[in-house]
Amino acid sequence: MKHLVIKERSLRKNFKEVETQYIALKAIIHNQNLSSFVRFEASLLFSKLLEKKSRFSFKNRCFLTGRGRGYFRFFNLSRIKARNLARNNDLPFVKKASW
Repeated sequence: MKHLVIKERSLRKNFKEVETQYIALKAIIHNQNLSSFVRFEASLLFSKLLEKKSRFSFKNRCFLTGRGRGYFRFFNLSRIKARNLARNNDLPFVKKASW
């Protein structure tokens, strides 16, 4: 599990380096007022930019365990850890209904 967490961190770091270029090229590609040649050139640069730095390759993982399934975005935890912490009243905004 640890190697997956390390890989995820490196992917996010790589994308953060090119995020401003990503946003700028995306705006150029979607701008209908520009010529088609400029938009085409921007799309070529865009595809080269994101060969291994795509933001769609990210997987949300549990902050504590690195588990990739059953993930709550609000807490950044897996469902198992969220349940255990809620049982011990360690999670904010969560009240025990009935167990």
